[in-house]
Amino acid sequence: MGNKLSYKKYINSSEFYLLLVDVILVVFLSIYTRGNFLELTNLRSLVVGYSALGIMAAGVLVVIISGGIDISFMAIATIAQYAMAQYMLHLGGNFVIIILVAVVTGVALGCINALLVNRIKAPTLIITLATMSIFDGILLWATKGVKLFGFPEWFAVKTPASIVAIPIGFLVLVFLLTWYILKFTKMGRKIYAIGGNIEAARRMGVNILKVQLFVYAYVGAIAALGAIVQCYLIQQVALNDLVGNEMDVIAMVVLGGVALSGGKGTVSGTVLGMLLVAIMSNGLTLIGVSSYYQDLVIGSVILVSFCSSGWKMLQNAKKANIGGKLEDGQG
Repeated sequence: MGNKLSYKKYINSSEFYLLLVDVILVVFLSIYTRGNFLELTNLRSLVVGYSALGIMAAGVLVVIISGGIDISFMAIATIAQYAMAQYMLHLGGNFVIIILVAVVTGVALGCINALLVNRIKAPTLIITLATMSIFDGILLWATKGVKLFGFPEWFAVKTPASIVAIPIGFLVLVFLLTWYILKFTKMGRKIYAIGGNIEAARRMGVNILKVQLFVYAYVGAIAALGAIVQCYLIQQVALNDLVGNEMDVIAMVVLGGVALSGGKGTVSGTVLGMLLVAIMSNGLTLIGVSSYYQDLVIGSVILVSFCSSGWKMLQNAKKANIGGKLEDGQG
């Protein structure tokens, strides 16, 4: 009986419909491209190419579940990327050290966001939009826009195995870590709680500042890990390598069924959302669609997703209001 209820619940979930869309797209592209889409080299390129953005999507998922949003994560990722690149170029190091340098940078900048969100009480979109501009301005002033390349051999040399293992390994580990935190830890439950109703969570004794510090530090750390993967793949660091991809990452999360109002969202949905964005982009390239039209198609899908999510929020609010009026009338 329990299995049947779980099955019906999954059939009616947004993850199930997203999985269907992914499967339909794969079948269509496979037929249209006469099997080219399913070639191993193309599938590898698809996943590896979107691994850095997929990693960042895990962090953004946690922020949105908590009831906030972070627009500055790409700026944080870029600063973390420059920090670890400068360390490599001047001090050498190894993979463990540059991961620490990047993650500590991301955590520090994320904590700044958390403190501002908690103290100013303004919409998180406005606060992180402001910090994004500040971070970008500081980075431009500090670097003068200079690109960094020519990294040590231990980082620069890529093998057919490492170019797949490192990006996908980071991607899998980040998704597993995020899934574990959200599903099995007290902090995960608190993140869902403040996203569902921050005032109710506060009255229950949840330390809102502590949760927000964790959430924004986490997205900063995860953005830094995505930046490391992206740097490893293209072997350079530049101001415009990451900035501008924010909407693709947010789209992965929103397409995955997260509630923009907070309190709802799953790692599995984000994985499927990442695959949808990657499949669309890769498929449009294979069938010869211009990059200009690709932006139009993907942007339209993002718009429809946002509208759908907003419509669901309005419907839920109406149901809640109707339920409240009925209870008042019965009283």
